[in-house]
Amino acid sequence: MTSKPASQPEFARARGGDAAPATFGYLGVIVLGPLIPLILYAARSRRSPFMRYHAATAVNLSLTAALYGLCCLILGGLLALDSITVALVVALPAGLVIWASMLRYLIRGAISANHGERCEIPDWICAHIVS
Repeated sequence: MTSKPASQPEFARARGGDAAPATFGYLGVIVLGPLIPLILYAARSRRSPFMRYHAATAVNLSLTAALYGLCCLILGGLLALDSITVALVVALPAGLVIWASMLRYLIRGAISANHGERCEIPDWICAHIVS
């Protein structure tokens, strides 16, 4: 007797030809930010719930990382008013950690999309802006 896991409902499974564009959406974030997943979201979200989920997740991840990056720039700018050294010591490692975390979850999302599965990304790194 086989049953579906509770974490992967029927709508999250890939249909024929959906896995490659969903993977491309995650990998496109690395190059062009949220542009490629937004295009995929607009073009295929009505036809495929799988594509809608993965495109929305890629967009949300890239937008959240951009907001975190903006916060690091603001923090660095405020600290630079006091000392450039302090600004660089605080803002650069914070930005690097955010970038590495985003890259990690983008790669995990691309792998799970390529396998036709759903990927859960923690809420602290991926705010739900687009659904």
